[in-house]
Amino acid sequence: MLRLIAFVLVPLALVTGAAAAALGGPSPGVMTGWDGAVDGSSGVRYVALPGAGTTAVAAVRTSDGRVLRYMTIRGAYGIPLVAYDGTTEGISRDGKTLVLADAGASQNQTRFAVLRTAPLRRKQSFTLPGRWSYDALSPDARTMYAIQYLNAGPNLRYNVRAVSLLTGKPIGGSIVDKRNPDEQMNGSPWSRARSADAAWAYTLYAKPDGTAFVHALDTAHRRAFCVDLPWRSTPEAISAVRLALESDGRALVLSKPGVGKLAIVDTQSLKVESLAKP
Repeated sequence: MLRLIAFVLVPLALVTGAAAAALGGPSPGVMTGWDGAVDGSSGVRYVALPGAGTTAVAAVRTSDGRVLRYMTIRGAYGIPLVAYDGTTEGISRDGKTLVLADAGASQNQTRFAVLRTAPLRRKQSFTLPGRWSYDALSPDARTMYAIQYLNAGPNLRYNVRAVSLLTGKPIGGSIVDKRNPDEQMNGSPWSRARSADAAWAYTLYAKPDGTAFVHALDTAHRRAFCVDLPWRSTPEAISAVRLALESDGRALVLSKPGVGKLAIVDTQSLKVESLAKP
C-alpha cells in the first residue's frame, strides 16, 4: 500500500497523446497519472497508472490524498481527455461507473474498459474496429458517445456515434445536426462544459480554416447541434477561449483570460451574441 501511495503522489505523464498526435485528428488522447478525473459528489479522484502491460487504477480522496481503493487491469488505458485544455471525463453522473480509454489506440482497433467504482472492479471491456476516441457519457451511464475516425491524415473526417455500454456495440448511425445533415465535422476540441444534469456536453472546436463552432451534444436523447461562431481568427487565438455555463444553464459563456466575455450562446435557441473577437 505504501508503495502504491508513493506511486500515486508522483506524477507520471500529463498526457498520453502521442498516438493521437501521430495519427492526427481532434482527440487529445488520455491522461495517465497527474490529476486524473474527479467525482465531485464523492470527493474522489480516479487516476490511471501505467505498468508493464497493465494499468493500475487508484481512487484517491481529494481532501487528504488517501488511497481508498485500487485495482489492476490488463492492457494500457488512461482517463479520457475530451479537450486540449486538459478537461477529463469518464465518470458517470452518479459516480458509480468509470470508463477508461485505450492509451495505445491504432487505426485497426480501439479498446475501452468499464469499471465499477465501489468496489473498484472491472465490469466489462470491449473493442471497436478502427480508430475511436471517447467523447461523453449519458446521464444514466448506459451510453458512451465516441468519435469514429473515417480516415487519417490532414483532412481528417469523423463521426459522432453512440455506443451501448451494455453490449459494447455502436447504436444507430452517426449523430448529426439535422438542420444541416450533410455538413462534415472537423477541427480540434479546445474546451468543454457540461450541464448540471449531465445531459448536455458543449465543446468548443477550432477548425483548420481559423473559424470555430460549439458542438452541443444532447447525451440523453442522442442528438447534436453545431453552433457556428461569428469569428475568423487563428487556431492559436481560439485555443485560449474557455467555455462555462451560467448557474441557471440557460447561457453558455465563451471567455478569454485578460479579455473577458467574447460571446454568449443561448442554450435554448442556440443563438449567438458576439461581444468581442478572440
